[in-house]
Amino acid sequence: MRTFAVFFFVAMLCSSLDAKEFRPVDAKVVFSVTEETLETMPAWTPGSGQLPVSAADAIQIAAAFHKRIAPHGRNDTFVFDLAGATLVRAEKDRWYWVVQYRVHYDPVAKRNGIGGGWVGPMPKQSLYPVLLNGKLAPHQPISRKMPAAIQPANESGGSEGADRK
Repeated sequence: MRTFAVFFFVAMLCSSLDAKEFRPVDAKVVFSVTEETLETMPAWTPGSGQLPVSAADAIQIAAAFHKRIAPHGRNDTFVFDLAGATLVRAEKDRWYWVVQYRVHYDPVAKRNGIGGGWVGPMPKQSLYPVLLNGKLAPHQPISRKMPAAIQPANESGGSEGADRK
């Protein structure tokens, strides 16, 4: 049983490193690292010289985007701290950076429209993929709408108090 637990933990860790999509907390976009995108990036082999983009450069690139989401290192509910930058290897000697911000719930945040603090799963990190061409990975807007049952009445087409008798 202990062997299974260790194997499961390692498998979960490896699967998180193979992630191809990244959605930072409060971002209205999702970043995608695809094989096609990576094929257009410069190849790099460990020990063959300097990386085209350093860790410091990757952090600066990600921070510029992150500051648009959380300009003061926080939003209405969370506080963000830079946690680091990890160099991730993909196929065919293609690499990219993943810059991580830790996310902490702030209980002193503004009250939400439902009447209290945070009402959802606790995100633990915001990840930003930075390619070796010095740019963030391609991203696209998230277009998913919330189900009508949990949208405010004016967005779902109903009217407030319509169900009351």
